[in-house]
Amino acid sequence: MGSSHRHTYAAVFTVLLLSFFSIIVNRIQGGSTLFVDEFMKDRLQALQSEGSLAFFTVITEMGSEIGIISTLIVSLLLLWRKKQYAAMIIFPLAVIVTDFVNKWVKGVIARERPLLNEAIDAIGYSFPSGHAMLSIVTYGFVAFLIVNGTFGKATRILAIAVAAVLIFTIGLSRIVLSAHYPSDVLGGYCLGGMLLVVFLYAHHFLKIRMK
Repeated sequence: MGSSHRHTYAAVFTVLLLSFFSIIVNRIQGGSTLFVDEFMKDRLQALQSEGSLAFFTVITEMGSEIGIISTLIVSLLLLWRKKQYAAMIIFPLAVIVTDFVNKWVKGVIARERPLLNEAIDAIGYSFPSGHAMLSIVTYGFVAFLIVNGTFGKATRILAIAVAAVLIFTIGLSRIVLSAHYPSDVLGGYCLGGMLLVVFLYAHHFLKIRMK
């Protein structure tokens, strides 16, 4: 795939994410009930069995501070061994900026959570989900590094699959545990996806500059 096509796809992808994010924000600020929230409301009970809650309580930690920082530290050590200095700079910067943007947007939208529970790491405002944003940036960046590394095709496919499943289940965990509305998670994916695109480009340009 040529670079011009990649840029076009990235631009279209970003515009779509921005459009979905804008629609969600507009509906929330207008006081409207979003279809996805209403749709999931009647189906949550089926997902909230004792075993399911225990599973998602563990999964949600992968998108919390301990999970993200642990992944970042391990990644930085591996990147240092491979002398990928551009990624060592951009990756932690991406996580820090994502966390900052999440907190800023939460303060602006000021949407109350469906449930406040310190035990499941659900403090403060609800939209957008910080777990969703940080998971798509963190695990998306890791998958990108593996796909663009010196790994075999099977490893690259596995990396994409694992990252996708992890990002999805972390977002779902926030809904099942009643820490977020489904639209919070979707909004987090949209905003986090846009930030991921920005930082992947930043990594590309810094890598060229450091050669």
